[in-house]
Amino acid sequence: MTVGGSGRPTVPGSRSRAARNDLLVVQRASTLIRELGHDLDRQLEREPRPSERLRLLRETTNRIVRTANDAVHAYRRATRSLQNELERGNEHAETAAQTSRQLQAARAELLSVLDAANGRYPWATDDAPDTDDVAAP
Repeated sequence: MTVGGSGRPTVPGSRSRAARNDLLVVQRASTLIRELGHDLDRQLEREPRPSERLRLLRETTNRIVRTANDAVHAYRRATRSLQNELERGNEHAETAAQTSRQLQAARAELLSVLDAANGRYPWATDDAPDTDDVAAP
């Protein structure tokens, strides 16, 4: 057992376990963002008022941004942790390398999901008409 940067004892390999937990945060972010988009679509189908439609979009956008920010922080923690584990070259290095590959794949998936969400509602862009003029998609 060693003492980590926080001053707390760490068990060998615990950085890899923490990185795997952070990997789950990044992976789940993609799923959650997709679900938020689908939920928003259902809400927008039932809502005829332009101002309410825009409020729903803003609310969902805020949730997506918070989810993405949490994923970014988890990605940074995991990347740092895995890099430290790989530099040690101990018996946990292969697990760290595998987790690192999974983390990169989860990052790519998250970026793809965010890109899709970004272009999903063109009627709500900066150059769109005022909220009173917004029609159903």
